[in-house]
Amino acid sequence: MMGKAFSRVAVLVLVAVGGAGIAIAAPAAAEEPAPEESTAKFEVDFLMDMIDHHAMAVEMAEICLVKAVHPELLETCEAIKTSQSQQIDQMQSWLQEWYDMSHEPMMNPGQMRQMERLASLSGAEFEVEFMQSMIKHHRQAIREGEMCLRRGYHDELLDLCENIIAAQSAEIAKMEQWLCEWYDRCRGQAA
Repeated sequence: MMGKAFSRVAVLVLVAVGGAGIAIAAPAAAEEPAPEESTAKFEVDFLMDMIDHHAMAVEMAEICLVKAVHPELLETCEAIKTSQSQQIDQMQSWLQEWYDMSHEPMMNPGQMRQMERLASLSGAEFEVEFMQSMIKHHRQAIREGEMCLRRGYHDELLDLCENIIAAQSAEIAKMEQWLCEWYDRCRGQAA
């Protein structure tokens, strides 16, 4: 896979210099994979896992848009759906550009059962379960984002990981505040 990308670049460089057989070291294009195999593997795994992770958050947000009671929570769910859908599209395009791969989001049976359970709830019960679940979900994404900052290669991906950490940390803080204010489920108390 990476050999093919390098071969295409080498052929293009040779063609660009008139086929004279002179190899010129070209700077890495954004479309190229990470130079080290372990870093490339990390990026592919991260992108696929985060596409799946975001897709689950989007589905949770879609349920929220139907079930939530508080306008503030509805607004947050709309923002989650919009931002994470856009990030899925971006990550899918990077996977294609950098690694010539495609990935469609998937959920395992346990995650599908979790979505069914969430959809079966209503009112306060739904909001509490949704926010507690989304807080856990966001914390996992933050941990993955921190790993991405240590191991990722592409600047665009590192920027995305910083954005994930910042946005989802802010959403966790809001939902923890709402759980406390609306439902007396304050951080540090047993649920």
